[in-house]
Amino acid sequence: MSTISLRAYTREIDSMIDQGRLDESIAHCRHILSKFPKHIDTYRLLGKGYLENNQNSNAADIFQRVLSAIPDDFISHVGMSVIREEEGNLAAAVQHMEKAFERQPYNNAIQISLTRLYGKRDGIEPPKVRLTQGALARMYIRGDLLKQGISELRTAISESPERYDLKTLLAETYLVGDQLANAIDLASDILKKYPFNLISNRIMTRSLKTHDHPKEMAICTKRLYALSPYEAYISEHAPSMEKVPDRAITIDQIDWNEDQQSLSTETKENLLP
Repeated sequence: MSTISLRAYTREIDSMIDQGRLDESIAHCRHILSKFPKHIDTYRLLGKGYLENNQNSNAADIFQRVLSAIPDDFISHVGMSVIREEEGNLAAAVQHMEKAFERQPYNNAIQISLTRLYGKRDGIEPPKVRLTQGALARMYIRGDLLKQGISELRTAISESPERYDLKTLLAETYLVGDQLANAIDLASDILKKYPFNLISNRIMTRSLKTHDHPKEMAICTKRLYALSPYEAYISEHAPSMEKVPDRAITIDQIDWNEDQQSLSTETKENLLP
């Protein structure tokens, strides 16, 4: 058993999935989750591995857990769309693919998939996929038109209050736009329903004053570092997560064999809800 950085390990697992080494990739993901039971990047890889291995029930369970933390996760929405279509649930398949489209509106493969799903649902394919409010809001935000993006998000949320993906994006946009009080209020509201929402925990951890909110800060910080361990090593010398050295977090890498394919009960109890 050798030691490897957590980042390098997840990169290797992603490569295993691409190579079709699916049982092996699943075993390695389970091993990481036994040590880092809420590591969101490993969840995403585990969901991909299950989906490619035709274990749709397991894949759906994992993707839903990812979406509880990152409600606009592109890979999870694409995966859930595939699963729901195979189940015959076209309404859910369309909803998930629409959310993937909002993340990447110029992705040709996503446009084709969504057009096909519309045709399968409605009996006729539209000539083009129209931009949703969520997609338009993201375009504004990427273009630094924050005021317009916030306006679109507020309108969309008023029409669909269950869209926690848009609420999360709005909270993040408030923070970028220096509307700190709005960001904290919305993040706090999101955490009432989804306590492991990544962006909301990040906002609370980085924005609350420790001396005013010590208990809340401690809770949110613990959740954030469980979901995204490298964030614990952000410092003056490594001001962003990308600047934190890979070797800041290491883990023993298993020598794979079929005996490593099951998770213990103890590990399952610590997974994301």
